[in-house]
Order: sequence, then C-alpha cells, then structure tokens
Amino acid sequence: MGAKYFGKLTLILFLISAVVAALLGAVNAITESRIIAAKREKTVSAMKVVMPEASSFEEFGYKGKDPLVAEIYLAKGSSGSIGYVVKVTPTGFGGAIDMVVGVSSAGKVTGVSIISMSETPGLGTNALKDSFREQFVGKSGTQAVTKDGGKINAITGATVTSRAVSKGVTSALEAVAALS
Repeated sequence: MGAKYFGKLTLILFLISAVVAALLGAVNAITESRIIAAKREKTVSAMKVVMPEASSFEEFGYKGKDPLVAEIYLAKGSSGSIGYVVKVTPTGFGGAIDMVVGVSSAGKVTGVSIISMSETPGLGTNALKDSFREQFVGKSGTQAVTKDGGKINAITGATVTSRAVSKGVTSALEAVAALS
C-alpha cells in the first residue's frame, strides 16, 4: 500500500465530507427560519400563560448585568401597561432552563412558565407541574427553597432544578425592580 493508495483514500474521504457538509448546510438553511419561528411562538404562548390579561408584549430592552436575564417585555392590556414578562435562563441539573416570569406592576409574580429544559425525566421535569410553579405566584423579593431558608418547597429529588427556577424568578423580580 503506497502513497498513491492513501492519497486516493484521502481524496475520497474529503469528497464525502464535503458533500455531507454541503447537505447539512442546506438543511440548516431550509429549517432555520422555521425553528426560530417555532421557538418564538412557544415563547409568546408562555408569555400569555404568565400574563393572561395582556393583549400585547413589547420588547423593553434589558440593560442590566444579570446574565440570567435574556429579555424583558412590557405587557400591555386594554388600559395600558400591566406589568412585565421576563425571559430568564437559569442553569439546572441538565443544563439551561428557558423560562418566562410574569411580574405585575406591583412587583409580584403573576406566573412562571417553562419553555424548555433538559432536566431528568420524573425528577427535574416535575418543575413543569402547576403545583410547583404556582408556589411563586404572588411572591416578591428573593425566592429560595426551604433548604436554603426560603418558602419554596423543592421538588423531591430535584433540589438543583428547584434552586435554578427560584434563582430565575429572583433574577426576573430584581430586573423589573431595577427598571423603576
């Protein structure tokens, strides 16, 4: 097996790789806008869950330094501004948790909706349950699980996820408070 044989194999492997890369690029170009639109639709649905009386959401532009805060939206109802919806991305056991937190004009949580997460099925994914997320409704200030001196009951076997959601809610409340 000489250099000519290895050169031929290298060329064939390069051509196969180039074709596969071109195909992946084409698939990405075709699907990228659909994926972005689907994510946006899921986010808007989540915003409506946490601020159901809002008729529209305007991006507000976050200028703070909290890395968990991705976006802030001004929620408007028939009589004007009714609060804010804050998109936050705390890190749980399985990675980033994309969620939105509704905050009323009075600075209280109106709801928490999780857009996506990669938490452990049957444990961390229990953060999706209404019984866990409803603990935050009506709260203000710093939120923490009971193990950390707070009033939020952690999900059994998923304290890391519970802490992450609590931290995300706290970041949302602090971001809105800083707007005043």
